[in-house]
Amino acid sequence: MLRTDTLEDTSEHISEYAGEHTESGEGRELLFQRCRWCGTPAYRRSYCRSCGSTAFVRQRSEGTGVVVRRNGHAPHNTWFVAMDEGFHLLCQVTGTAPVVVAVGARVSVVRTVAPLGQGLPLVEVARPASPLGRRW
Repeated sequence: MLRTDTLEDTSEHISEYAGEHTESGEGRELLFQRCRWCGTPAYRRSYCRSCGSTAFVRQRSEGTGVVVRRNGHAPHNTWFVAMDEGFHLLCQVTGTAPVVVAVGARVSVVRTVAPLGQGLPLVEVARPASPLGRRW
């Protein structure tokens, strides 16, 4: 991701890029971008997909969302999640078998990234999808 805003402290810059905040150190805080011009939310983008602007403001996500669709094979347990703030991201679901996860399940962020800043955000199922809510 291209860095579009500047920070004075480089240690804070590194930790925010990794998706964590230095004060908490938990790794549960998910940061996303919001376009300064049109307000479109995005996750790790270099330009706004709506207006093309490169000016973003970083905001903290609530960390909850809905499973939209599966990505790849079941053993990897990776899913696209629509976060409540309006952006989508690829996540890995943890704490449950892949067959239990269904489209429409509510999830919450467990860890934003791996300790070295690599890998996918981890989420866990907070509320399974209801049988009527499943959209296969």
